Amino acid sequence: MNLQRQHRETLLILGYMYLRMGELERAGRLFAALIALAGERVGNSGASTLDSLDRLAHASMAAVDLERDDPGAALDNLHKAMGARVLSSREAALHLLRARALWRQDRYDEARQAVDAFLGLGGRLDGGPSGVGAKPARPVKSGSRA
Repeated sequence: MNLQRQHRETLLILGYMYLRMGELERAGRLFAALIALAGERVGNSGASTLDSLDRLAHASMAAVDLERDDPGAALDNLHKAMGARVLSSREAALHLLRARALWRQDRYDEARQAVDAFLGLGGRLDGGPSGVGAKPARPVKSGSRA
């Protein structure tokens, strides 16, 4: 079965909504189905032929795996999502997911390296905007209104 790109995007959005609502089983089934379809489409040619939606399905499944407390499966999916390519700043959060999975496996040095890679791509741990053009946060002066 070969789904059109717009249908795959819709299923990814639905899976993300399930994930955000805590419906891990439903989200996991959707992401697993999308991953299986990607496997049918690319065959034995490997992870290098995965497109951006396939990589997003793997990254999303990694988030489900972490919520299910399965860091090993999360790392497998993150490996497929990240591949052997240089990540853009838009994909920096994958390093944080990887850090969470590594930390849960008591691989603390590798987890710290993953956080460093996230920061190196312009990610911020304070919740503010990251990337090119992000403005530094201004401290609030005492006595002033926000």
